[in-house]
Amino acid sequence: MNILKNMAFHNDRPSVCAIKRTDKINYFAIGLIHDQFLKKHTVKDPSLLTVLQGEIEFLINGGTIILKEFDTYEIPVRVEHEVKGLKTRNIFTIIQEK
Repeated sequence: MNILKNMAFHNDRPSVCAIKRTDKINYFAIGLIHDQFLKKHTVKDPSLLTVLQGEIEFLINGGTIILKEFDTYEIPVRVEHEVKGLKTRNIFTIIQEK
């Protein structure tokens, strides 16, 4: 599977591309255009974010973390956060352990 070819960017909402789902993991990609947000939410399972293309702002605990291509970040469980796309097209993957 080619994530970029399967990613359909939308002006009105983040794009999501399922990669793999098993009883142990959920692996998916999210695409954001410039200044688009993935709304505030929490994760219930340990999750690892990896930026594949572009640059994102990860807003958490009143602070901002800038993540660039190939950066990874372990998302804390049950901590509210949101994500903003900074470049024209931004793609990151999430692997969630169940």
